[in-house]
Amino acid sequence: MTRLFERQSFRGLSDRDSGAVFEDLEFRRCSFFWCGLSTTFDPRRRSTVRRVHLVGCEQRNCRVGAAILDEVIVDGLKTHGVLQAWAPVFRHVTLRGRIGQLMVSPYVEPVSATPAQQRAFDEANAAFYAGVDWALDISEAEFDYCELGAVPGALVRRDPATQVLVTRERALQGVWRTLDLAGTWWDIALQHLLDGRMSAHVLVAPRRHPRYQRLLDGLKLLRDAGVAEPD
Repeated sequence: MTRLFERQSFRGLSDRDSGAVFEDLEFRRCSFFWCGLSTTFDPRRRSTVRRVHLVGCEQRNCRVGAAILDEVIVDGLKTHGVLQAWAPVFRHVTLRGRIGQLMVSPYVEPVSATPAQQRAFDEANAAFYAGVDWALDISEAEFDYCELGAVPGALVRRDPATQVLVTRERALQGVWRTLDLAGTWWDIALQHLLDGRMSAHVLVAPRRHPRYQRLLDGLKLLRDAGVAEPD
């Protein structure tokens, strides 16, 4: 049975090294302030969020750590700035409706983690995704900003008109370096793809960004030049 929380405020909740499972929960028009999920340097102590549904919620100054997010739906989320997620993994997670600013990083902790700790998460995340048919569905999301550098692009369900797939193989050919991508961040994203470990990356033109049209034009350039997959 799903437990429902409606119009509630959660402040200062901290989930550290717990290995907890949060499941069968629904939050409607709830607020989260200064909360942290799955802060850990050990993949064996990461938390799992399963069968959780958030509708019309908001967050401020929260942190999503290296959680396992499984069968989660986020339907509208006000972020009050960038919501950063550090080395989480996704299975059957849907983001839809109006979503603020989201950045998913492959780094478990960009300053404090040792190389061995980072390597442990890299290996754990790769093993997790090896058994996933699809990770993330963003096809109906309207973002202010979205960066998914830590999610395997081939496992992302997307809107081909505004969200394109670029493989490492295509990026390595370097054609994108000859294109006029001024006013976008696609050159930075493609360099991150080459510098990282992913075989493909999804570039998202956020519908609610002030430079949406320029970003969309940049995606068209990438597609027309054969850098992005043709869909």
